[in-house]
Amino acid sequence: MIRFPARWRGRAAGGVVLAGAGFAAAVWLDMEPQPLPYVVWSVVVLTTAYLVIDTADAPAAEWQQGPPPTDRVDEASSDLRVLSSHAQSDQPSEAVAHRLAALARARDPDLGETVRRELADTRRLSPADIDRILTRIEDVQ
Repeated sequence: MIRFPARWRGRAAGGVVLAGAGFAAAVWLDMEPQPLPYVVWSVVVLTTAYLVIDTADAPAAEWQQGPPPTDRVDEASSDLRVLSSHAQSDQPSEAVAHRLAALARARDPDLGETVRRELADTRRLSPADIDRILTRIEDVQ
């Protein structure tokens, strides 16, 4: 058996009483109400009224801000894309060299300049070369 909360049982009882009083008033005023259409009309009106009552006292919705964007997450996916295209292309661009130099420059400007000079004429970097440069960058405190 389905148990309805007391709030809904009270609303249903109040709706039945209100609809019954309205039907009795319509009969007393000689409006000749039809029982089935009157029941449908009462259900629609009472449901709408209860929905309006429920939304009137509800707190207003507010947008919540998400976590602050972290630049490194977007850069990491971009770096992965650059590395993948570097490894797969027949004629790689200098994008990996630029990224490595920028990463080194963020840690130490002198190291960034050194890495940029080392990679100035290099087109294809082997994974071992990339790993060696990244290890040098990570070793900087």
